[in-house]
Amino acid sequence: MQDIRRLEVGMTTKIDTDQVKEPEVGREYVRGLDSNSWLLFTKDMADDSPAVVRIDSIDGDVCHCTVTRKPNR
Repeated sequence: MQDIRRLEVGMTTKIDTDQVKEPEVGREYVRGLDSNSWLLFTKDMADDSPAVVRIDSIDGDVCHCTVTRKPNR
């Protein structure tokens, strides 16, 4: 996983499957700066997180993701 603060919309990244609660291809997940876990995205969570990612594929223990949103700061 790259430094989440440096990710921009459209960039790709990888997340270990053990960091994502119930990973599913096509769903969006969000993570806060002080957390190592990714949770299913809801609009309420977007402002508290540096990035939202969509899982594009799962390959073994790795989720391949694309950054879909960043809050305006």
